Amino acid sequence: MERAIPVTNTYMRFFLVLLLLTACRKQLATGVVDISVTEKGFEPARVDAAPGAPLTLRFTRKIKETCADAVDVEGDPVRHMLPVDVPVEIKVKAPPSGELAFACPMKMVNGAIVVVGH
Repeated sequence: MERAIPVTNTYMRFFLVLLLLTACRKQLATGVVDISVTEKGFEPARVDAAPGAPLTLRFTRKIKETCADAVDVEGDPVRHMLPVDVPVEIKVKAPPSGELAFACPMKMVNGAIVVVGH
């Protein structure tokens, strides 16, 4: 009987550590990622993704007065206009490492796809 308690405690500790690790694991973006343009800027401003993951960034401008009336995505020569309350989809591929930046034309409002887990 004395030995059963330490074994049980060991399993409980293992289970709690496993539970904490699972809860702390970052969720990686897949498929379509909704990004709103608000008073705070791009929300979310950071999108975590796996290396090389294909993503569709769906920008929706929620406010009228902002310098983010368009978005420039790093490596994309097209400036994408963002009309108010009209979703605009931009297909991108996460880089193998590092990040892929996006910003308003004045570079005052910005965000990035950040590669994690490579």
